Amino acid sequence: MGSSADDKSENTPVNVYEKPAPWLIHGLVTLALLVIAFLVVSALFGSKPSANRWGDRPAPSVAVETTPLSTQSYSVWVDSYGTAEALTQSLLVSEINGRVVSVSPNIRTGASFRKGEVLVELDDRDYQVEVDVAASAAAEAELAYLQEVAQAEFASQEWNQRPTSEAARKLALREPQLAATKAAWQAAKSRLTRAITDLERTKIIAPFDGRVLSQTVDVGQVVSPGQGIADIYDTDVVEVRLPIKIHDLEHLSLPESQSEADNGPMVVLESDMGSRTYQWNARIVRTEGAFDPATRMLYAVAQVEAPFVSTNERPAIRIGQFVRAKVAGHRYDDVFVIPRRAVSQDFFVSIAQEGILQKVQVSPLWTDSEVVVVANSLISNDDMLTGINSELSVLSPSDALILTPTANLPNGTRVRSMEDIVPSENRRRPSNAVGSAGVERGDSVGNNNGTAE
Repeated sequence: MGSSADDKSENTPVNVYEKPAPWLIHGLVTLALLVIAFLVVSALFGSKPSANRWGDRPAPSVAVETTPLSTQSYSVWVDSYGTAEALTQSLLVSEINGRVVSVSPNIRTGASFRKGEVLVELDDRDYQVEVDVAASAAAEAELAYLQEVAQAEFASQEWNQRPTSEAARKLALREPQLAATKAAWQAAKSRLTRAITDLERTKIIAPFDGRVLSQTVDVGQVVSPGQGIADIYDTDVVEVRLPIKIHDLEHLSLPESQSEADNGPMVVLESDMGSRTYQWNARIVRTEGAFDPATRMLYAVAQVEAPFVSTNERPAIRIGQFVRAKVAGHRYDDVFVIPRRAVSQDFFVSIAQEGILQKVQVSPLWTDSEVVVVANSLISNDDMLTGINSELSVLSPSDALILTPTANLPNGTRVRSMEDIVPSENRRRPSNAVGSAGVERGDSVGNNNGTAE
């Protein structure tokens, strides 16, 4: 028994490869990661260009599109819009009762008429009768008055005895009777005048030269006092209400009284009709007395010159027509006019000063979708138009304005104008607001598209 147990133990294989401990595995993984990280960092720092990478040669310069900075005069035009409206628009009404017996063709919707023209006629027979009756009554009253005058004169001649009282004298001379007949005569004449006026009102006459917006009555209808006949408007003057933003008011000289109306700013109105754009001249004649509470804008009123005169260059303007407007503003002298694409949203511009890129922030006098106007730093604010609160710019006519986007270039970058490195016969000007930049190394120029700020 004992020998068999010993033989079994001698034949059992021994496992010489023990499973490594978990802590040893984690340690090896951590060590490997540290070595890899060290190698990556060493490679990055090893690839960093040294300050002496270019040796004695100057650092490469970036080719940019530039334009000289120069001062000029600039006239501001403020954009607005509005709808053409008639200065005088009225509802033509009847002043009497009557049946419509005649309607002029010129009272149809859209038709034109002249001042004093008969537009509508009412049946006048009843009013003619009233005139005849009133005329008869007036004649009788006049006769009674004249008879009383004659009797009063006769009584005055026959009265030889001085009356005992003033009242008796007046009765004897028929003064009360004379006054009564005179008053009756005056009343009869007034009734005759009213009857004649009513008869004249059977013909509804145009109060001015104008056109018809809408017609509301026709032949056979019976109208009453105050009933509308037609909606009409005057064709002498057309107005356009133009909303002006608060920050644009400082650039305009708007009239504040009627005496200044003739000196108001000029306005150019334009409207698209089909494939063509037409223009009309106008002038600001007044401003409304308060800001619009809904839009916080002030309305200026422009009057159109010869609005309904049609020529080969433009048609007549229409009531209710939407128009765009450009209002003439102040003129600024000795200013920089910078293309809008060369100015960032926070009003930074890039300039080249002796071949070095400098980004400077400017305070514009005026800006629109095309240009930014900046004051010349060589003049003081007092020399600019009174009322403009603007800091002095740091631009100078000796600088070169960079048109190429420089968002990715830091201050101090060496730059070189494309005008100096591209032959004139091979030079191509960018067709849009995005320029191209190249890095010059020796004699070669590469392209690197930038992003506009």
